[in-house]
Amino acid sequence: MSQDRPAESHADNDRRALHHWQEWEVVGREIKSVFCVATNIELRPGMPGFDEGQLQELIAEAQAMMSSGESAMDVLRIVPAD
Repeated sequence: MSQDRPAESHADNDRRALHHWQEWEVVGREIKSVFCVATNIELRPGMPGFDEGQLQELIAEAQAMMSSGESAMDVLRIVPAD
């Protein structure tokens, strides 16, 4: 189950994180919480439009969001927006 939430308001929100949600991964007996972020920025190095600085900024913002929640998240997953 996941809960879609609108992203924080950014001037360039159409190019950045669109929404985020939490998922859980179960491997054996271990359960990990996964913080998922969907974005329109290019994520593939070497492809037109890829910007390492934008990606690092998105990672930093997502990590800040992960640590500001009620419980710590174990994994960050960034996915292309549909």
